[in-house]
Amino acid sequence: MKTLRQKLMLAGALGVASVGLFGAAALGAFGPDASASLVSAIAPAASAVTGEDKTGDRLKQLLDGLVQKGVITQQQEDAIVAAAKDSTAKHVRTAKVVRDFLGESAKYLGLPQKDLVAKLPGTSLGKIADATPNKSKAGLVTALSVAANDDITKALADKKITDDQAKKLRDRLAAEITTFVDRTWPTKPATAPRTAVPNVKAFLGDMLQSARDYLGGVTLQDITAAMRSGKSLGDIANDKGKSRDGLVQALTTAVNTRIDKAVADQKLTVEQATTLKTKVSAEIATFVDRKSPAKTTTSNRTTTKTP
Repeated sequence: MKTLRQKLMLAGALGVASVGLFGAAALGAFGPDASASLVSAIAPAASAVTGEDKTGDRLKQLLDGLVQKGVITQQQEDAIVAAAKDSTAKHVRTAKVVRDFLGESAKYLGLPQKDLVAKLPGTSLGKIADATPNKSKAGLVTALSVAANDDITKALADKKITDDQAKKLRDRLAAEITTFVDRTWPTKPATAPRTAVPNVKAFLGDMLQSARDYLGGVTLQDITAAMRSGKSLGDIANDKGKSRDGLVQALTTAVNTRIDKAVADQKLTVEQATTLKTKVSAEIATFVDRKSPAKTTTSNRTTTKTP
């Protein structure tokens, strides 16, 4: 069998959603003398369900219904509501009560907030205040303290916080403001703009045509037939009385000429051109030495031979 506390916790959590679930049937077994257990068990559950800003609405509606049904007394309702409010209001962050310190600092310094933010990296608000004519770090601290205390007073008047919470906020306010004013804001690491380097293949051009120009008198059909037999362009150059290295050099010169022209036309920077030229040799060597699988033609089909 569930303990009294477990029953109350369950009833409290479920009852916020439905008075019918949290009525005589749920609490009838607890009896009229369950005040202490009722308060200690329901208040935490009710505060967790209703939330800080809704305790006075949803929870009270629920308990009013229970009072009308005779499940609890009005005294018990008042005790539960008080306990729930106390449970949900134990911790109040300064940030939820006090206005924006940065915005208030900009107001004191007479600067648009975006301009103040731009000044902050590498320095502190206190130093900026001391460097601003007719302003000072001490004056900034005073301005923030006055504004924050005004906010706390207003929150207290609006019953958003209790007297005890207001006292705790004020007790730690001076330390928080001092830390905020003296904080050195981090500087953003300087990063050099990245310069995109075009793909080297964009400057290779028609290397097959350039190879034919170097070989001289060799038709495209001749090159195609030789490559189908498993030869590379380097092999073809050697067969034609030229050389593989000479072909590589000729193609490299042609590509570098295109790159130099792009620099002259201001389409590339000198740095980009230098980077591209370091990649040219590898691309051309791959092109010149590449061999296709040898192919032989039969009457009905073409077969491939691995050289």
